[in-house]
Amino acid sequence: MADSFTLQFSTSPAWQSGIIRLMCHSPFSHVDIILPEGCLGASDPGGVMLRPFDYQIFKLKQRTTIKSDKTDKFIELVQSQIGKPFDPKALRSVLDNTPRNWRIPDAWFCSELVVWALEEAGFFPYKLIVPKNRISPADLLLLLNPWIDREEFIIYHG
Repeated sequence: MADSFTLQFSTSPAWQSGIIRLMCHSPFSHVDIILPEGCLGASDPGGVMLRPFDYQIFKLKQRTTIKSDKTDKFIELVQSQIGKPFDPKALRSVLDNTPRNWRIPDAWFCSELVVWALEEAGFFPYKLIVPKNRISPADLLLLLNPWIDREEFIIYHG
């Protein structure tokens, strides 16, 4: 039984990364779950899948380990979404306020997949109220702030 999981917040040189960071006021545009065999997350192309650690060139990588007795359920839920497509509507929602329900498990944006799995695993002591149509990597970081060890929040330059 695992008692923690590691998340990697990152940014890439891609133009989409720049838009996400600018519109979300964040140094990060992507998040993956770090597993022994690779990076698990939702990205374009490919959707939700396990990728090798070096699947992309990153300008910045920052990792944090979250301790939780809900880790096994969280990982199981994310793995159950492997094969689901990337949600391009999520990228558009960064630019506008078009209504969309990010909790529908048919396609995923990286940070929305993580928050959905955390909610479903019972990680948060309450159902989140989200006043907008998306969850960005910066939103995820803010939601996890009470559980992040600031000494351990390590920066890796790609």
